[in-house]
Amino acid sequence: MRIGVGILVAAMALTPLTDGFSKALGADQTAFFVCFSRYFVAGIIALCMSVIFRKPIEIPHHDRLGQVFRTGLMMGAMTALIFALSIVPLAEAVGGFLIAPVVASLISVLLYKEKMDGFRFVGAALSFAGAFVILRPEGSFELGTLMALLGGFLLGAYLAATRRACACGDAFSTLVVQCILGSFMVAPLAFWNGIPNISLQNLIYIVALGAVSAICHFLTVAAYNRADASVLAPFFYFNIVFAIPVGYFWFHELPTHITFFGLAGITLGGVIAMLSSNANVKPFSGILAIPWQFVKNFSLKT
Repeated sequence: MRIGVGILVAAMALTPLTDGFSKALGADQTAFFVCFSRYFVAGIIALCMSVIFRKPIEIPHHDRLGQVFRTGLMMGAMTALIFALSIVPLAEAVGGFLIAPVVASLISVLLYKEKMDGFRFVGAALSFAGAFVILRPEGSFELGTLMALLGGFLLGAYLAATRRACACGDAFSTLVVQCILGSFMVAPLAFWNGIPNISLQNLIYIVALGAVSAICHFLTVAAYNRADASVLAPFFYFNIVFAIPVGYFWFHELPTHITFFGLAGITLGGVIAMLSSNANVKPFSGILAIPWQFVKNFSLKT
């Protein structure tokens, strides 16, 4: 169990590097081209590994349309995040993006009739309060933050759709298919104005971006093979812990104090919402047990 948590934390430590490479590339290239490059290179690396290790790539016939739909959601989410990275500080963009797990939880409640317990309610409230704080820190909307939150909503829809999919194939096959298919989805927009000029430095960034993306995915899969999902879920928020120093040392960015409060709200809300993954949790239990019991006792007395 501890090994699984350690592997996931390692993946979260590497994830901000992909955001850093994306932000650096976004200074010269469009978000669509950066997104295409990331997934095309990652897909080629994963495909080469499948050949080396003789691992077949299979997607169930009845889930192919679902795979296309989910890949489209993922490409939209990542394009929005990459666009946000080119405008706002890295930690702020990543923080807005991390609203995805709470969105996935709410979609599951609204569309799939899953139970809304106290954990999900409080988690959603804190996350959306945090999102509001970083969205309007000075009373005005900022396009980059809006795009980060849009990416988070799309990623949340992707997570909810993936959770409800009857069969998505194994994780390795899903990685290869989504990377290759996703890159072809955004290719028309990536090359809308022709093949862009790519410097040697940007070429190095592109290869590194795809390689680190593939490594992060493999580490995540390895973590899930060694620990339960309910145990690992809160550790996804270590992403923002590592994003802040990456943004500071690479791009000399540091979020404002108000933005820090917003990021803390999103992170805390997500961790609390993840506690509802325990199948034994009942509505208004756990963190809400004491105030709920007080309300019941007060109601009985009156």
